[in-house]
Amino acid sequence: MPEATFWLGETYLQRSRYREAAEHFLSVSAEHPDAAKAPDALLRLGISLNGLGAKDRACAVFSELDRKYPQASAAVRQTSEREQKRIKCS
Repeated sequence: MPEATFWLGETYLQRSRYREAAEHFLSVSAEHPDAAKAPDALLRLGISLNGLGAKDRACAVFSELDRKYPQASAAVRQTSEREQKRIKCS
């Protein structure tokens, strides 16, 4: 089910419904940390949190992503780095 939950979160993110998106991405990353989509869910959680105006929490999630999933795909790592620069994480 983590795959379906991820994609449902993605539909909310695309519609700028950040709270619902964050809930779904958090569910995937917390309840299924070994799922294939878990690193991507954590990335999207950070993006959703920033959309909610929770920049500090978003930055914390991006750093957790780097620590927790060093084997994440290059695309996920690059997007995380780009988002951290964009929102000026320290």
